[in-house]
Amino acid sequence: MKICLVDARHPSAAADGAAIYVPQLAPALAEAQRVTVVTVGTGPHEMPGAANAIRNVMDRDRPEVMHLNNLGGVPLATVMWAAGNHLPLAISLHDPGLLDTLAGFNRWLTGRIRLVISPTHDLLDQHLERGFFRRAIQQILPYGIEPAPSPRPRPVKDTFDVFFLDPSMSGEARRARLEYTECVILPFLWPERFLVTIQEAFQSGAIVIAARVGAITEMVRDGVNGILVEPGDHAAIDAAIRRLQQSPDLARRLRAAAVETVRLYDMRFHIDRLSDAYQQLLIAGRAGDLNRPAA
Repeated sequence: MKICLVDARHPSAAADGAAIYVPQLAPALAEAQRVTVVTVGTGPHEMPGAANAIRNVMDRDRPEVMHLNNLGGVPLATVMWAAGNHLPLAISLHDPGLLDTLAGFNRWLTGRIRLVISPTHDLLDQHLERGFFRRAIQQILPYGIEPAPSPRPRPVKDTFDVFFLDPSMSGEARRARLEYTECVILPFLWPERFLVTIQEAFQSGAIVIAARVGAITEMVRDGVNGILVEPGDHAAIDAAIRRLQQSPDLARRLRAAAVETVRLYDMRFHIDRLSDAYQQLLIAGRAGDLNRPAA
């Protein structure tokens, strides 16, 4: 199958789901499929270049499916116009961006998209409640992550390292920091943007402390593989850190459960499920469902 991944990234979105997801997905998907990645800008002056890039891929590679990431508004309209009316379109949700500015325009645009992929039920439900993707195939598919060796045992030391995640930090710097920290504190806002970071923390052995909100609760189970607090409750964060400091057994138990949890997100499983979803999309296209108007 020939797949075109379209990745629109913003300079400020270093920890954004799409910024992490697409670079990891493309090489794994390319092991069994023919994959082309097109990265488009989002500024008004970049739209002609985006349209030309999509048209060039259409002419040169003739993809069977176009998989959109982190697009909305005018950039989404530009890519869809350049792709034409007959190419099956899929979109991955990484945050609620489609629901913000130009929500009505985005809802109209996405009426032609017939496969929507969401890493969590919460994020998909936010869109369905606003009238998006009513006629699309709906796939809940958590982000995949490449397997890694078991985390090294944390050394016994006098200090207790706490990492307050900086959303602007690069992926490489973030992963290096997770390797030796005891626990990571996630920001309260935009929880969908840190799902891959949670997986990386689980994999590295860093204990996750996060807000009990939205999509995060589908990955982090309080007292089982991490600790959840109410949004904005800084006293609860302090108390959670003290609990981990005072109870090495609790820390070891949470860490072990987190390592087991992350094995459920193996990239190979993700690719298998994604390929099945692409096949469903192609079958729907052959059945003549792609160009019917959305309800």
